[in-house]
Amino acid sequence: MSKLKRSGDVAMHCLPFRGLLEDDSHFLKFQLAINDSLLMGDIKADPKAKLSWIMPKTKEYYNITGKFYIASAPTQLTRFPPPKISSNDGQTTADYWEQQRLNEWNKLSSKARATFTWPSRAETPKSAFKSFNCQSLDKSQKSVLHEIALDNFCLLVFKVTDVEHLDYSCFPPKRTVCTCRVLNCVRQQVLTDFLCIIVIHSFSKS
Repeated sequence: MSKLKRSGDVAMHCLPFRGLLEDDSHFLKFQLAINDSLLMGDIKADPKAKLSWIMPKTKEYYNITGKFYIASAPTQLTRFPPPKISSNDGQTTADYWEQQRLNEWNKLSSKARATFTWPSRAETPKSAFKSFNCQSLDKSQKSVLHEIALDNFCLLVFKVTDVEHLDYSCFPPKRTVCTCRVLNCVRQQVLTDFLCIIVIHSFSKS
């Protein structure tokens, strides 16, 4: 993920991808530690960002523009909570996203859960042994350490607004631009010389 800071510096982050939201594929899911002051600071300063997704084997590149939302534990207060999803089966928006957060937490491996007990990457721990002592954390292990890790775990949600797809597996290479709106997307497929528009049409969210 890249974005321009107010200082003019460029911020770069590698985000663990957790998949698409089943109820609305316009949303991408990532994991986030609330004590990650570097990433949290950049998102709070401006939640709009651009993601770069590279697939070397298929020679495809995706540049995805959108906005971040943070689904944190109920005990944590964060800016930019996720928006309402139309198919939330009568749940409140807060309950819906809390359930999504817990679902992703349960999918993590015991080693991945343990990392949410570790210090922020912006910190320099005084004792590596004490700071990284927890190497495994089972989801059935109900303890103070487990609650600390669970409260630290956030579901980072990215709502897609625009997608640029570059396909270099064919010749001439193709560039496809998709602008997502409320109910549909408008897609333009153009040659890489950007001179000839091949097709423009709308397609449903599904």
